[in-house]
Amino acid sequence: MKKILFTLWLAVTGVAASAEDFQYLTVKTNEAEQSITLATIQKITFDTKANNVVVTTSEGTVTFPIEEMQKMFFASTPSAIEQLPLQSEALRVRNGNLEVQGRGFVYIYRSNGTLMQAAKVEDGASISLSNLPKGVYIINKEGQTIKVNR
Repeated sequence: MKKILFTLWLAVTGVAASAEDFQYLTVKTNEAEQSITLATIQKITFDTKANNVVVTTSEGTVTFPIEEMQKMFFASTPSAIEQLPLQSEALRVRNGNLEVQGRGFVYIYRSNGTLMQAAKVEDGASISLSNLPKGVYIINKEGQTIKVNR
């Protein structure tokens, strides 16, 4: 009887310990893999009209088209993209446009590393992102990098 109780105790504490290791919800789509910190997630809903999974966090909303999703799982480590901020002092997205402050070169990369756009900015600019396909993008301007979900 003691062996059974001890085995049961080990199984229960092992499951509880492994559950605490998961700190991220990771979604893998056809184009990218994105991790979202569990502590920031407020709710996950299914928009049946638009056929999307919508993850609402304290930082905003992320939408994943169901037909592009390959899998959704809990992970103990994030994908590299998750750790980037959504805005910076020099780079902000408003109404589908990238608002750039200052001067320098701006690079827009797809989440797989493909350079999608490059621009030289003199005194700030507004760059339309409407020509980019839906997905996750990494935007860099001289040391400042943000992630954009389009």
